[in-house]
Amino acid sequence: MDYKALSKPFEHLLENIEAENGQAFIDLFCDGKISVNVPRYGQIGNNIVFCRYLRQVKLWLSEREGVRFEFWRALQDDTHLVMHMMIFFEINDAEFNYHKELHIPIGILCEMENGKIKTARVYYTTYWVAGGHNITRPAMLNEDPKLMETLPESEKTYFRCLWEADSKTILNELFDKDASFMSTAYSIYHGEDLIKVFDSMFSGGRNTELRLCTAFMAEGSLGVEYMNHRSGGNPNTPSAGMAIYTYTPEGKVAYVRLAGDSSYDHCLWPTL
Repeated sequence: MDYKALSKPFEHLLENIEAENGQAFIDLFCDGKISVNVPRYGQIGNNIVFCRYLRQVKLWLSEREGVRFEFWRALQDDTHLVMHMMIFFEINDAEFNYHKELHIPIGILCEMENGKIKTARVYYTTYWVAGGHNITRPAMLNEDPKLMETLPESEKTYFRCLWEADSKTILNELFDKDASFMSTAYSIYHGEDLIKVFDSMFSGGRNTELRLCTAFMAEGSLGVEYMNHRSGGNPNTPSAGMAIYTYTPEGKVAYVRLAGDSSYDHCLWPTL
């Protein structure tokens, strides 16, 4: 499969949205028929409705300042294509003297069939999109408890540590010394900031419970889709998310990139 050709329209996402070029994406799907699940709107299976959705995204972007885009990477195996990218924008509030560039991570997981996209699921937080609150979609996938046993030992330990609120093991044993962590909430952490964030998130036994729906290894990375059932030690409405874990040659976690309907580090969101 020519994954470079499949990912190219997404590498130029803003240009295609600005040009209202929905056909660039529609052509990637089996039989030229869109099948995509997006935050706030849910399942879209009609090409015309998809183009209307892109126009809504274009309108939202036109109302932001300092918009720019970065495509991080694509990851694939025989039946999946997963992509991670970011849209950056500026918040400028003169009254509160608050000026900051924020970003929204976007994750896309495609199920492939005969070199085409059979269906795609898109992940991003709706906090800024929906006027200061998150919209949680109904479950798109069934959770699969058996998937945990297929993961590398380091990832089994990682998810266990989330449940046990064990930041020390994650930071000292699983993460590379230069590891970076991109949350769903507009922030990238590394070094001392990463240590402070993880210690803060899990202080006082405040744990996180992620249940896996899909998982696959490719090119030294792990891609997963999950449902977040517990944040900050408290049960919450299950919310969908996607993560990419990339490893060093020594097997340490080098990068974590999340994208999801909401975030388990919501206490770190910038507020005005």
